[in-house]
Amino acid sequence: MDIEEYMQLLKANQLICMLSLRNRLGFVRSGHLPWYAAQLMESDVCRRYWRRFGDLRAQEAEGDERAEHFTRVLDKAAKNHPQAPPTAA
Repeated sequence: MDIEEYMQLLKANQLICMLSLRNRLGFVRSGHLPWYAAQLMESDVCRRYWRRFGDLRAQEAEGDERAEHFTRVLDKAAKNHPQAPPTAA
């Protein structure tokens, strides 16, 4: 991975971590997380980050119900974005 891509993905990680922290602190109202996740996935770099590291984040979340929920919501938002690559049937 070149340095430019690394820096962009690092910024996407920072945005996702900020949303995760706000969610954990209770600043994301109940039911609003899918909307925030969809907004994040409007960003091409966030979608690239999620394609590359989403599985790793899911592994890290295992055993933490709140983190697992957060990861599922972000994964769904990434997959539902109009520019998401089609999934194999």
